[in-house]
Amino acid sequence: MSDKADLNSLLTDQNNKLSMLYEIALTVGKSLDLKTILDDALEKIIGFMGVDAGVIYVIDEDTLEMIPVAFRNLTDAVVKDLCENKVKVGECMCGTIAQCDKEVIIYEKASLDPRFTRGVLRNEGMEFYAGLPVKARGKVVGVLCVITHIPYAPERGLLDILRAATLPIGLAIENALIFDTVRRDVVDRSTHVDFRGIITNSKRMHEVLRLVKKVMNVPSSVLICGESGTGKELIARAIHYNSKRAEKPFTPINCAALPEPLLESELFGHAKGSFTGAVSDTAGFLEAADGGTLFLDEINSMSANLQLKLLRFLQDQTFYRLGSTVPVSVDVRIIAATNQNIDEKIREGKFREDLYYRLNVMKIELPALRDRKEDIPLLARYFMEKCSKKFDKSVRAISQHALMMLMRYPWPGNIRELENAIERAVIMAESAEISLADLPHQIISSVQDTVDWSLDRVVQDHIANVLSITKGEMKKAAEILGINQSTLWRKLKKIKTPHP
Repeated sequence: MSDKADLNSLLTDQNNKLSMLYEIALTVGKSLDLKTILDDALEKIIGFMGVDAGVIYVIDEDTLEMIPVAFRNLTDAVVKDLCENKVKVGECMCGTIAQCDKEVIIYEKASLDPRFTRGVLRNEGMEFYAGLPVKARGKVVGVLCVITHIPYAPERGLLDILRAATLPIGLAIENALIFDTVRRDVVDRSTHVDFRGIITNSKRMHEVLRLVKKVMNVPSSVLICGESGTGKELIARAIHYNSKRAEKPFTPINCAALPEPLLESELFGHAKGSFTGAVSDTAGFLEAADGGTLFLDEINSMSANLQLKLLRFLQDQTFYRLGSTVPVSVDVRIIAATNQNIDEKIREGKFREDLYYRLNVMKIELPALRDRKEDIPLLARYFMEKCSKKFDKSVRAISQHALMMLMRYPWPGNIRELENAIERAVIMAESAEISLADLPHQIISSVQDTVDWSLDRVVQDHIANVLSITKGEMKKAAEILGINQSTLWRKLKKIKTPHP
């Protein structure tokens, strides 16, 4: 009789556990609102396990911050700290769980564990702690934590049920994030607010973005100046997609990539019979961009003949197709870009001064990467995440030595060169961290050839280390260093790099 009772008890226990999983599965399918889903799931988990409190973090893929989306029964001090001072992947207990993809179960005196690096958590008086990675498609997307303040011994198999519960939660997080991305895309398009892709902590770049906001909806032409690889087309796209023209075409042309006759035909179009092979009237890029924006990259390479035709178009928005006498009128905003000194080209007689004045109504000058060193840690991590997804790798960190090497290198190819270097490093990396050996040889050799053992270099390396810890956040770095932000800006400007 006792055996039968034990069997019934076991079956009842298993039924209750399966019912809990079923309820969670139903919960995560009820909504696409991430907070609603995780709040309901966490409440069921806390009630079923008989623990005191819990939190579910979701990883922000852009910043690698651990966002506490759902939490229950935590003290006000803990909630305030979690929300205002977010940890990142690799930091404190939850960040370590996310980075290592390993669960942590502490059965007694959890608050004394040295992996809890935040004072507010050490003061929480946790006795039992369970932290589990939440995954979707093999990738960690969040962390589930439950705690008690009194001794707690989970029943047999209860932790297995908790582990199983992370599967539908991970799927729900992935689905909700996909939905949120689509929704934000729609909102961005409708409100013309989209600076995504422009990654910066730089004071100079923030000045550029403030200027972008001012020129978005004025009809005047814009001239963007900057070295190759500084992101001129990215800025042009930001202007277009934040403007009233956002629903119309953005048409980019590299003037240096096409010979003059082909560029003229591609730009203005041509009439039937205007040259051998012109079997029909064909519209050019200007007509294709009607209502939108035409981006003319490397405008400095345009011939004198085309410069004159472009000047005439800018005067009255009217032009003639090649071989035609019929005028064509369009409404197109011109954004031009150059990687050379136009003033020098004018003095040499290679660029029309009157065209320059027409294009240069609003001028945006992009700084070289070596002049915005504070962005290197941020950009490097952004490209690391991007390339890790692209190659389906789990590279989540950059070693301090590798980051110092990136900070010292002069980057003659600017952001484009940095992206290529990080892509190569992600491919070469054999662990979750990019090491010095993973970087391209030309970067290592260029910097090592100019080894500097001065006290200034030690200070600069220390600044690079702190920027690595803060993921490029200047305010936090200044606090750690015990200096104000303006002093940190000045010290960054003094960081020497070898000449390219």
